[in-house]
Amino acid sequence: MSSDRTSDLAILLGHAMQCEPCRDRLLTEPDRVVVGRKITNEQRARLAQLSPEDFESAVILAAAVGLDVNELREGQNHPRARMRHF
Repeated sequence: MSSDRTSDLAILLGHAMQCEPCRDRLLTEPDRVVVGRKITNEQRARLAQLSPEDFESAVILAAAVGLDVNELREGQNHPRARMRHF
């Protein structure tokens, strides 16, 4: 992946780490949350397997979805992650 673009997955998870209502929606309706986002089938499958415990730290969450922890942190700091709810 190019380093000049933060992935939709990282932005989605970055927001979910900061917003409990959106995290709950991601955990209960992952297929609806990813509509219109550039997320692979493998990433969709990993999102469907997430549990509340996976959100205890960035390291745990990154491992659960197969992201580099630095990319997840970029997603947390991305302006879209701070502004958009699911």
